[in-house]
Amino acid sequence: MPELTPVDQLLSVTVLGKPACQQCTATTRKLDKLGVPYTYRDVTDPDDPGAAELVRKLGYTGLPVVTVGDIHWTGFRDARITRLAEIHSGTADIASLDTVAEHYLEENGDA
Repeated sequence: MPELTPVDQLLSVTVLGKPACQQCTATTRKLDKLGVPYTYRDVTDPDDPGAAELVRKLGYTGLPVVTVGDIHWTGFRDARITRLAEIHSGTADIASLDTVAEHYLEENGDA
């Protein structure tokens, strides 16, 4: 796993998934390929009941659920993962993050 940068520490990525989930596998493969550090939590793991509870608390019924700080989504989202990689690698225009966050909140309300 790549070394954590200050951006990674600010934008902690968690993938909540389960075995034999194609979109979960696609999500983690893309994160791995682009070198984005993340924590994987298996919602079927009896030793981690909080993983499934978090999915329910966030209001999702599908997997994977990806959380990045206070932002979250479900499903394989190639463009969002690519954006995360840009931020992680420092190639993104960090100054635009406020605009991105505002756009996200307008699209998704309080979700």
